[in-house]
Amino acid sequence: MQLPPAGVGVRVMALVYESLLLLAILFAATGLVLLVRQAAVPPGTVWFELYLLGWMWAYFCYCWVKSGQSLGMLAWRLMLSDAQGNRVSLARASLRFFIASALGFGLLGLLWCWVDEDGLALQDRLSKTRVLRLPKAAQRAKLQE
Repeated sequence: MQLPPAGVGVRVMALVYESLLLLAILFAATGLVLLVRQAAVPPGTVWFELYLLGWMWAYFCYCWVKSGQSLGMLAWRLMLSDAQGNRVSLARASLRFFIASALGFGLLGLLWCWVDEDGLALQDRLSKTRVLRLPKAAQRAKLQE
């Protein structure tokens, strides 16, 4: 069975959910730095910004490579795959993450969905990935029979 691509609305909702999870991760990562340094980090400190970006990269890439779903995607029944429907590699997940980061953490890339012939976000088009919508549990159970 071929899964349908995820629509823009559900992808935005997953992104909102994901932003709350990222906020918690970044708070914890910042707390770790404050605990070690025993002092505040001045605004605009490049190493600290890269450190936080590294935490975001680790979260998304771990989830995408391991199961194809971050927690926000899991909540909205979305799954990331490559163009052939397989799990993504670390290289492909990293490419997708950095493209989405450059595009305002995916928001600008999602606007591309409305002009793309396949309904793909720009980060998906450039990284050769797809965000698919999984069926509801009842539908999955019927498919497995």
